Amino acid sequence: MRTGPNGPAADPPSTGRFFSPHNSTHHESVKLFELVKLMIEQASGFHARALRVIGQDLAELMPENVAIELDGNSFVAHGLCAKNRIEDQTPAELLTRVKKLFDKMATAIIGPPTCGPDLEFVPFTRTYNVDDIDHLDGQETNRRGNVSALPDIYTLGERLRTIGKVIDAQNGRVLRIFKDLHQIVFEYRDADGQTRKEELNNTELYQLQQRYASERGGVIANKSAE
Repeated sequence: MRTGPNGPAADPPSTGRFFSPHNSTHHESVKLFELVKLMIEQASGFHARALRVIGQDLAELMPENVAIELDGNSFVAHGLCAKNRIEDQTPAELLTRVKKLFDKMATAIIGPPTCGPDLEFVPFTRTYNVDDIDHLDGQETNRRGNVSALPDIYTLGERLRTIGKVIDAQNGRVLRIFKDLHQIVFEYRDADGQTRKEELNNTELYQLQQRYASERGGVIANKSAE
């Protein structure tokens, strides 16, 4: 309990972070280790695959930020990208409606914006059902061919796949995700029906990806030696 000018003050709410590279503790390290262990034990699931495919499809837009939510059995992605990334001339009225919807989603998960939008960015919306994801995944597989190189963890697809792996590891169901240039914030419902909200900045996400790749590589190596 902290003490304020008017007496005892309540402790601040948890940030929901898995760990903090700036204030590492034994508890945080254990939590990260347990999370990575769950990610390795859980076979690649629905969210990891779906979010990877969505990220790969959105990458061509190079979005400034993007919000994704599950609407029934479809993922709906709203975001902002540079004007020259939108090939067709979307009607101004539709752009306005999409912008309002995106602002509403972003405010719901990270709070109101701290500055006005850049006028050089325009909103976009894309919807993905199961058939869309299967089709896009097949296209990407054909494009890659038999390339066995490790995926680039800095790509949007791989970053979203990591978030999907976290949700799959908890046997959860995604509610919404928000990503900008500095962080990813995501909400999901875990296996017990509890709503969780987590946030990772770019450094934390990179460390999670690195730890997962390292631990998974060790597991594969051990299995090969058996």
